[in-house]
Amino acid sequence: MRRVEVGRWKMKYSRMTRLWLEVLSVRGISSSRWVRITHSISLDRIGEMLRSARGREELGRLICRKVSLPDQGFLERELSHLEDGPYRIISLSDSSYPALLREVDDPPPVLYILGDLSVLERPTICIVGSRQASRRGLLTSRGLAFDLSRRGLAVVSGMARGIDRAAHEGALKGEGSTCAVLGCGLDVPYPPEHVELAVEISKQGCLMSEFPPGTPPFKHHFPQRNRILSGVSLGVVVVEAGIESGAMGTVRWAREQNREVFAVPGPIEHAGSRGPHQLIREGAYLIEGADDIIAELPPCGSVIERFDETMHAETLESFTESERAVLSALELNPKHVDELVQICNISAISILPVLLNLEMKGVVESCGGGSYALASAWKDTSTGDP
Repeated sequence: MRRVEVGRWKMKYSRMTRLWLEVLSVRGISSSRWVRITHSISLDRIGEMLRSARGREELGRLICRKVSLPDQGFLERELSHLEDGPYRIISLSDSSYPALLREVDDPPPVLYILGDLSVLERPTICIVGSRQASRRGLLTSRGLAFDLSRRGLAVVSGMARGIDRAAHEGALKGEGSTCAVLGCGLDVPYPPEHVELAVEISKQGCLMSEFPPGTPPFKHHFPQRNRILSGVSLGVVVVEAGIESGAMGTVRWAREQNREVFAVPGPIEHAGSRGPHQLIREGAYLIEGADDIIAELPPCGSVIERFDETMHAETLESFTESERAVLSALELNPKHVDELVQICNISAISILPVLLNLEMKGVVESCGGGSYALASAWKDTSTGDP
């Protein structure tokens, strides 16, 4: 067993993981095919066969194609990444491999990890959706992830723009755990503006990829990556997605893997509502909050905690009468201050200090042009009303 200390993480790879890398270095045979081959031939036996011409011939007859020598250059490069970088690698043969992912038909033979993989030992939910998300979609994703994180679940997503980013941010803010599954190497900043987010995720969760360090974010990697998103999760939540989107592709994987599917409904005129609405018509669970998700999960022991009604720093009782009136009038979609004056029956001079106070308390956001909206899916926890 090799061990390399980098920071507080102990890098290691087992003999079997090294053997997996050697096997995967053979050109012309896909990783999924090697996984199928190991169902009938042990990995140790495959390694022995690859090291002799007679063994390669025998293996070639079994799989009906010529088998070449392992690429020692590839193997040396991969092990060098582990020596020099803050990564570690696990394989299907390791006990630390995610248990749920091991169950799927096409599990990745090896996973590159940056951070604490043990976060996936918690009950895990995947949140995915549109890269061009609306403000409502972003706040919904962030709010769901925050609530799930505070309840003890780990949130998984793909660290893409839009819904994915909001899900990771919500989980981090909830002081829980999150895992990002990438479609490129762990050392490749993609999207480039998410470098700081990746660092935060690695500190409070983990980054994961089946692709070696240095691998670019090729387009065809992301549909392949999506099977891992659903594979490590008990269920997949879709927040805004087109019919032919990558998020809907993740749902297809989830169904093949017998995972639960959840969908957040939205305005009928919004294109991002079409994917979730189709899923609901097809039998996905319609959800409005974290409780709806947790209610449909298999029993997860004591990890999922009872909802803490004091989790919001502010409740209606702490607000003035004017503040409560404004909060009741506001929604996730912005409203102009003139409209709020009419709804709340408060003068324009009086309402501006109220809005400023609510903004300072973090429950209201200024959206520019004299418009304001709820800062998140804030709700009165005593009544459940928005």
